[in-house]
Amino acid sequence: MNGPQISIPSYSTEALPKPHTIYNVSIRQPLRSSSLKKRYSDFDQLHKALISSTGVPPPVALPPKTYFKSTVSDSDFADQRRRNLEDYLHAIQNDQDPRWRDSPPWRQFLNLPSSTSNYESSNTSIASHLSSTGGYSLADPVLWLDAHREMKGFLQDARSEISRRDQSLSVSDQHDASAAAKKALVKVSGLIDNLNKGLASLTKVPGNGGLGDGEIRRRKDLLSSGMKERDALDALANSALTRKSQGNSGNSPDIIVTSEALKTAAGNIRGRSAGRILGVPAPETDRTRQLDNAGVLQLQQQIMKSQDEDLETLLKTVGRQKHMGIEIGQELDDQNELLNSLGVDVDRVDDKLRVVKKRLKNIN
Repeated sequence: MNGPQISIPSYSTEALPKPHTIYNVSIRQPLRSSSLKKRYSDFDQLHKALISSTGVPPPVALPPKTYFKSTVSDSDFADQRRRNLEDYLHAIQNDQDPRWRDSPPWRQFLNLPSSTSNYESSNTSIASHLSSTGGYSLADPVLWLDAHREMKGFLQDARSEISRRDQSLSVSDQHDASAAAKKALVKVSGLIDNLNKGLASLTKVPGNGGLGDGEIRRRKDLLSSGMKERDALDALANSALTRKSQGNSGNSPDIIVTSEALKTAAGNIRGRSAGRILGVPAPETDRTRQLDNAGVLQLQQQIMKSQDEDLETLLKTVGRQKHMGIEIGQELDDQNELLNSLGVDVDRVDDKLRVVKKRLKNIN
């Protein structure tokens, strides 16, 4: 299938609100990878929602719930359930019948973009769609992600226009690029406002609209990062540009940004990786200098694949360290039991020695 690659490579346990098992669902797509934390109850809700949405049970039954074993205390049972849940997802993803993986519950469960949206059928942007609906449609978790993706696109457009403005030599081109950047930032501001409202609506819905607390926090972080980037680009877009004549250079203008705008931009991007300035193209490297756009994209995919492999290796290493720690703990418990038994034997021998000494004293 051409869809995302789905797997459940690991699981973990959490103590609050009561001990339970968390399954880490890994989703790999051509340009991005993500990981979701799901409980068994989330899979159970997905299974019921798929049957309700399509009217037909998925091709593989969901692993049944049992009251005689616990995934918290039984690691073998937890690993077996992890494999069964992974097979359940693979069966839906790889089945020839697409009705389950095209349904809203499936896409909402995996946080995949919606394939049948009202705005998509009318060839309009989400921003235009929201202006006609008042933004209330962002209470849908899937459409929220689509809106965030479009917001990132507008941020990229604004960054490109600011870069074009800084590289332009004519005043008219600078003015056009600056206007285009501000127009994109206005759309970003509108989307951020609607994203805030949509997220607030999701948190008010019982069960966070089907989203876990971790996913709600992740979306808040995404929104906060977008707001910081918007503020930084807005400071650059509103910066005053002046030209200085340099003797006879004529066609070599210098673009000066006001110190106040630079301070604002620097404050908004503080804490992010150094060496990259918003609105300025990334410098060429030896690896990208001879590549075209397709080559750069392929290089990025290779780097991401290598990073994913490194993460998997790290995950396996951490897992081995965990098992070693458990075995060391068990060995320490055994040694403590032996020491306790030795202590009892020493006390018993000490009592016997006292009796013998007392008898010898009586004989003397």
